[in-house]
Amino acid sequence: MESFVKFDIDNKLGLITIDNPEKKNAFTPKMIKEIINFIDSIEENAEITCILLKSSNDKIFSSGYDISSIKEDYNDNNHPLIQITQRIKESSKIFIAAISGHIFGGALEIAICCDFRFFSKSAIFCIPPARLGIPYSYSGIKNFINCIGISNTRRIFITADKFDSKDAINMGIANFLSESKNTINDAIDLCKKISTNAPLSLKLFKKSINSFEKSQIQKQEDFDEIKDLINKIQNSDDFIEGREAFNQKRNPNFKGN
Repeated sequence: MESFVKFDIDNKLGLITIDNPEKKNAFTPKMIKEIINFIDSIEENAEITCILLKSSNDKIFSSGYDISSIKEDYNDNNHPLIQITQRIKESSKIFIAAISGHIFGGALEIAICCDFRFFSKSAIFCIPPARLGIPYSYSGIKNFINCIGISNTRRIFITADKFDSKDAINMGIANFLSESKNTINDAIDLCKKISTNAPLSLKLFKKSINSFEKSQIQKQEDFDEIKDLINKIQNSDDFIEGREAFNQKRNPNFKGN
C-alpha cells in the first residue's frame, strides 16, 4: 500500500516529508499514525536531537486534515490530530516545521505544536472550519491560544480569513521567514545548530515549557457544554451542507440548524 509520508534519517536529523499530492497533502488518519510510529521509533535514539517536518511540494505544505475523515474519527480521546499534537509535545526531540506555500486547518495546528516554524515569504495560512460548518476540538483551540494568544486565535477561527507570512510573524505562528527556495535549508541549519547543544538540557527545557502549558485547568461544566456543542454541529444540517459545498466547490448556505 502506498505511503504518503516519507521518512529519513540524515546526518543525525530525522526527516518527515508529507507527499500526498492528490489531496494537496491533506493529513489522513493513516498518515498521522505512520508519523507517530516514526517518532516513537527514534525517541530513544540519543544521536537524533531534531526532527524536521516538511512538504514535498514548495507550493503547498498541506490543505489540512482530510475532511472526509472528520465525522467518523472525531473523539476527544482518540482523534488523530489530538494524538499527533500530543506526541510532538511529549517527545524529547526538538521539532521544526519548514512551511513553503499554503498551510490550512489541522496541518497548522500540527505546525504550531512544533518547537519552531519557518515560513516561506509566499506562505498563506487559514483555519476554515467556520466556513465549512464543522467543529474543532477544545484541545486544538487551546493549542492555538497557548501559541498565539486569545486575540489572534479568536481572529483566525472566527473570521476564517486567509493570512500571509507577515501575519504569521506578527501573530507568532512563524518564528522565521525565508525565501521559498531557502525555507527547508534554513530550517536544516537551525536543526544543526540546536544539535550541538546538550540533549539533556534541551529535554528539560522542552518538558518545562510544555508542562506550564498543560497546567491550565478546564471546568467540567465547560467541558460538557463544549462536547454538547460539538455533537450538535456533527448532527446538524449545516454540517452536511458544509461538506457538500466544499466537495462541490461552492459557497455554503448555512441556516444554523
